[in-house]
Amino acid sequence: MVMRNINCVSLRGGRLRRPTKQSHEIAWAKRRPRNDTSLNVFVLVALILQGSFIFAQDQVKEKEDQEFGISTDFGDVLIDNLGIGRTYNLREIAGTPLKVKNKSSNTINLFIDVNIPTEKMITEKRKNMGVQPIPSLAWVQVGQSEFILPPGETAFTDVLITIPDDTSLHGKKFQASIHSRTTGKNFIQLGVWSHVMFSIIQNPEDQAKMEKNQQRGIRKTADFTLLPDKIYVTNVPRGRPVDVRKEFKKTMKITNIGENPVELSVKVIPIAYSPLSLQTGFEEGSSSWLRAEKELFQLDVDSVVDPGWILSIPNDPKLSGRKFMFVVKVEPSDKEVIGFTFYGQFYVEVEQ
Repeated sequence: MVMRNINCVSLRGGRLRRPTKQSHEIAWAKRRPRNDTSLNVFVLVALILQGSFIFAQDQVKEKEDQEFGISTDFGDVLIDNLGIGRTYNLREIAGTPLKVKNKSSNTINLFIDVNIPTEKMITEKRKNMGVQPIPSLAWVQVGQSEFILPPGETAFTDVLITIPDDTSLHGKKFQASIHSRTTGKNFIQLGVWSHVMFSIIQNPEDQAKMEKNQQRGIRKTADFTLLPDKIYVTNVPRGRPVDVRKEFKKTMKITNIGENPVELSVKVIPIAYSPLSLQTGFEEGSSSWLRAEKELFQLDVDSVVDPGWILSIPNDPKLSGRKFMFVVKVEPSDKEVIGFTFYGQFYVEVEQ
């Protein structure tokens, strides 16, 4: 079974919601000694958001033991309320470009390009939300597409989004897919898919209002992240409150990596209210079974807060041995603040 991990973030007011740096998606393949002369290597990791793919595929003939990998902190990106007739640079929106790191011990040739997503690349949930492929590659472009990348080095490139000046686009949603991959005959071919989804602001009046507010400097910015964005706990007892940090030595902290203090709201929400999907092998847990002791708090610059996660599984024998998924939403409490909205995940297995 392949566990589909989501590196999920979204954005308000034309600001990027960026995946955490601690949850890079990595594509790995190994060359191992084999008695036969050919080994088919195929690694497929589905990353929801909800159709990001990391894969490695090649014919391996040499009897070597080498490890190859590339990673990116752009998994899937959601951007809301872009204006028509405008061009946006994700570096300016988010303070960071698209980054791809060479995790291997070899110099690689890296190629990055934008693709119009196929039907399979857009999940049913996104289709139901009205997301459609970008009509043209001119809508989303990368600043640089080819790199020679030494071991441990990172390639950087801007991602530009250009929305045509067409009023019929108001309220519509689109997806572009970015493929970062190695090239060359002497390497296992590795690739990382990233997906950029964005919505167009609903009407001309809302666009004029948003741009006026931005010109006046009404909006502030916030930049924070979850460390980590996923928690797995097993043998959780029933019938009593469980402090996850004390009993399992695990927790999900929030750190302010921006330049401004920010007040944050933390709450457990139904999966349907997030961009995530229920993971294979898990049931959705009741939002009342998981809570944060601190649901609203101030996060100073360069500070870290542990909200304090408490699990309360009912004392019902029917729950024994079952696995549940919970979604945590973290966002600025002030709706006038442009910032990231993160969706953390708790995976819980109840004791037998």
